[in-house]
Amino acid sequence: MDKEKLIIRKKTSLASRIRRAVFLTALWVVALYLVIVNVCFIFGIYSDALVVNYSLFNLSFRIYRSLGTLILVIGVLISLYGIIHIRRLKRKAATDDKNNA
Repeated sequence: MDKEKLIIRKKTSLASRIRRAVFLTALWVVALYLVIVNVCFIFGIYSDALVVNYSLFNLSFRIYRSLGTLILVIGVLISLYGIIHIRRLKRKAATDDKNNA
């Protein structure tokens, strides 16, 4: 079996790519806004809208530490999964090459 046939390539539709781009952009906008609100409070820049949003999101350094830890843990888990998946695919390709030889 040819190694190129082991790779499954599926083109995502334009609608799916646009939906994904809009979703990720919205997530980044919200995250950036939360950081801006918190930085404004750290530097003593206050306005009514910032106070309302700060109270709404209940921002604190403890929450940032928790979110940072969560992001790191998810990153490590994704990396480990990727490494394991690639090794499994390499073993499968080697086994298929032996069977076809």
